[in-house]
Amino acid sequence: MLDGLRERFCLEYEDKTADAERWCRITVMRFDDSGKIRALVLHETLDEVINASAGLEFEDLFADFTATLMRTNAHEIDDEIERWLGRIGLALELDRTTIAQLNRDGQNPVVTHAWAREGVQPIPVGLEVATVMPWLTRKAMRGESVVFSDEQELPLEARPDLEWVVRLGGISSHVMVPLTVAGVVHGAVGFGSIYRRRPWSPRSIRRLQMVSEVFGSALLRKRIAVENIRLANEIHQVSRAATMGEMTAALAHELNQPLAAILNNSRVVQRLLAAKSPDLNEIRAALDDIVRDNARAVEIVRDVRSVFQPGEAKMSPVDMKQVLQDIKRMVSADAKTRNIALSINSSDRLAPVIGDRPHLIEVLLNLILNAFDAVCESDNGPREVTVVAEERSPGELRVSIRDSGRGIDSEALAHLFEPFFTTKSSGMGMGLTIARSIVHNHGGRLWAVQNPDRGATFEFTLPAQPAARIRA
Repeated sequence: MLDGLRERFCLEYEDKTADAERWCRITVMRFDDSGKIRALVLHETLDEVINASAGLEFEDLFADFTATLMRTNAHEIDDEIERWLGRIGLALELDRTTIAQLNRDGQNPVVTHAWAREGVQPIPVGLEVATVMPWLTRKAMRGESVVFSDEQELPLEARPDLEWVVRLGGISSHVMVPLTVAGVVHGAVGFGSIYRRRPWSPRSIRRLQMVSEVFGSALLRKRIAVENIRLANEIHQVSRAATMGEMTAALAHELNQPLAAILNNSRVVQRLLAAKSPDLNEIRAALDDIVRDNARAVEIVRDVRSVFQPGEAKMSPVDMKQVLQDIKRMVSADAKTRNIALSINSSDRLAPVIGDRPHLIEVLLNLILNAFDAVCESDNGPREVTVVAEERSPGELRVSIRDSGRGIDSEALAHLFEPFFTTKSSGMGMGLTIARSIVHNHGGRLWAVQNPDRGATFEFTLPAQPAARIRA
């Protein structure tokens, strides 16, 4: 019942002729109690009715598509885009879908993602589009869409583009929309039909533009993530170089001991060999000492180089007890130079952690050298730094670095791990940020607390393997 009237609907369908456009007639009949009938007849093409039905299916698909790409991690976006190019292509009865993005120089679009229906050759990934489709490239870079239902609609200047596509398998109808991010053109998205010519209504073109916008947003998110990783790696290397500078004096002092021993033992061997009756046992012992001191020097250099070599993290079982012993050897000379009592202790049995050994060494170096600086800033009192590693709970290794310095101001404590925040007169303010990032990437936590008496303690945890423990 509507406005006091009862309604009845009638749907009629008819093909007028074999060549004429299919149409349907929707008749709405309204009548009152007296029997008086009011009729409203609406004519629509059958294709419009079908498109309306398909529109509802597309809305559901588009909602799923948008939500999925929004939830996808940056490193998985490429795989999801490949999958959705196929789903959208099949849903819209297309034969090819292609994404081209500007190369690193920002000059020439390169095909980065492509899908084709079974039996159809896709546009090759890695193809420099301007070399084979110059007209379409110019259109895309100007932010213009290209729509045609028949290749005969293309202008003469587009013939080189068409000839190349024909060699690839042909095309009947096509839509190309610019791939824009924040109003800037970064490439184009192509939607092609090969086996049948199809009209492109304004509604269907708008749908394809919406699809392109979602692809553009996802690719921007991936681009930002890649750029952040690149910048983080650069800052990482700068931070390592700064730490290396702080360790130069300690490294020179540390290497001086085995090198001096090698020199002394070499002179001993020369003196023994000059004797009328050389003592072979003493010569052999001196040579053994030379070999041992040489191995020690090589090990020191290798440990330091491993920390400052660029490269991707390589996750493997790491014996933290051995790492702490290596750290002690690397910083002991610096501690003596600064008159700091350094103590590094660990449980007799520690489960290994899965991680990147150079990165974990870098975290410990950063925290220990910071503790050295904190102790040296204090005018009086003990000059102590204590490092302890233990398993306080199953499956978790905890390392604490405690110093006897002046401590950390309560306001500064809340900002310690923020990028570019530093309490030092000289420094980048990235060391603790990078250290926390490394620990988090290993599945752990890093924090700082003020000691009840004096100084501060930095602590971090790492997941430990519950089985296959390393013997002390």
